[in-house]
Amino acid sequence: MNKHPLANCVRILARGKTASRNMSYEQARFAMTELLAGRYEDVQLGAMFTLMRVLEETPDEIAGFATAINEYWPEGSERFDLVWSSYAGKRRQPLWWALSALLLSQMGYRILVHGTLAHTEGRVYAHEVFQALKLPTATAASLSKCEDSLIYLPCSEIHESLQKWLSLKPILGVRTPINTVLKTIAPHGVPSVQGIYHPDYRTTHSVAAEIKQETAVIIKGDGGEFEVNPELPCQATLMVEGEEAHLRIANDRSEYEDKARSPNTEHLIRHWQGVEHSSYGHDAVLRTAALALCAMLKSTDYVAALSECSKAWAERNTELLA
Repeated sequence: MNKHPLANCVRILARGKTASRNMSYEQARFAMTELLAGRYEDVQLGAMFTLMRVLEETPDEIAGFATAINEYWPEGSERFDLVWSSYAGKRRQPLWWALSALLLSQMGYRILVHGTLAHTEGRVYAHEVFQALKLPTATAASLSKCEDSLIYLPCSEIHESLQKWLSLKPILGVRTPINTVLKTIAPHGVPSVQGIYHPDYRTTHSVAAEIKQETAVIIKGDGGEFEVNPELPCQATLMVEGEEAHLRIANDRSEYEDKARSPNTEHLIRHWQGVEHSSYGHDAVLRTAALALCAMLKSTDYVAALSECSKAWAERNTELLA
């Protein structure tokens, strides 16, 4: 019986306490290419993802996986100015970053958001916010025809297996490396913004971006989303085609009394329209938008970006979400 092509990748990860090792970039890229093509057995998929969690996935593995997935971006995705990943959802606060993306789209930038279906009770996810705000959702077939400047694309439209693999946690008992990988994917040449929850993953994301020679901004975002929490200092890592820089945003206060107490999207609508003001929301929206603008401009001048976003906010079309 001939050995399966993926057997060597599983063997690398599973050779015992002293001999097991992580995959190289090329090995991970090969493995994901095979997985996306459907050339695998379910037992191999489960073994590989679980073993990677035991060993802890490396930047080389994340970069290799992402490179393979990036081959599947639908036609038209390369025309966007920024790719915005959203996979964590929010349960205590609205997704203020949605207004950041909307603001940038009104400033003339094209933003492509990608994410997952709702999977945790009590959390609100990007696809639900886009639906509530009446913002467009694209399919792989329709993306190239969409003229809107802010669009949501389900990860299943990049490849049908991605959403299925994200849903393996109840079966395997642990989150898979796909959760990390999908935050790092982007069409060739398009900058991305990436929110993490665990600080240890900052290096994983930044080094993966360095390996792929991509432009990205990475922050420990509120709830794991790419969203500045203005109650805490924010350390942003800006990767520009392999070069690393750091931006630090100080918090003006440690507590905002007027912050929303639920993820209800109505807070976003009322804040955009100017009917309900939230100092917390205002600072979260503008600081997040400014960091995303730094990614698109490949600039470390956060102060200038914040000034530009603040001016655009004052001039926004408040009737847009009416």
